[in-house]
Amino acid sequence: MLRGIIFDLDGTLISLHVDGTAFRREIARELTQSGFRMDLIEVSSGGLYIQDMLDLAKSQIDKGLVEADYDGVRRRTFRALDELEVGWIRLSQLLPGAEAILSRLGGEGKPSIMLALLTNSGRAATSYAMETLGFKRHFQKTFTRDDLPAMKPRPEGITAALKALGLGESEVLYVGDSPTDIIAARGAGIRIASVASGRYDVDALRKLGPDFVLGSLSQLEDLVPRLA
Repeated sequence: MLRGIIFDLDGTLISLHVDGTAFRREIARELTQSGFRMDLIEVSSGGLYIQDMLDLAKSQIDKGLVEADYDGVRRRTFRALDELEVGWIRLSQLLPGAEAILSRLGGEGKPSIMLALLTNSGRAATSYAMETLGFKRHFQKTFTRDDLPAMKPRPEGITAALKALGLGESEVLYVGDSPTDIIAARGAGIRIASVASGRYDVDALRKLGPDFVLGSLSQLEDLVPRLA
């Protein structure tokens, strides 16, 4: 039985304005200042996610190559990324149909299905988007990278969110627009609906093996009754 839906943010509910190259450059600057060996971290690789870079940095600490406090490095890296994200998020708008589908799924203020948000974005940018674009009221809980043990594509964030929501794996659907969402949901053991609303079209998403592929967010309304 479906009791909860967890949504991604950028590219799923709001328009995507992210420069991955700028992200990796900022992370590299922060890690270099902290003494990490950047020759062991392929910063220029487009296939390397932020969490991958942090994991590689932590491995240098674990191996004794660098003497640093990982949690402190992680916090400083996130603060550096916050500055970029807050600038980008000001350009974002709700995607077509997002407000309508959130209102209907939430039961117009009397939610029959718990709605939550889980994003790799930081709390600063996420809060700005939710408040400025006016969709915060639809969500019972919001989880950002600042609130979770790891970012997508690792599954620990989703697992932690399920525990906080009091929901089991079979009771939740994750809705996202990217490979990171699919990998994380698969790892956490929950169903994933991929929406072709961001950088990936229907065919590209289908090749990655999500449970459901949607051409638009509005199609979610037809899917949900089938999972109830």
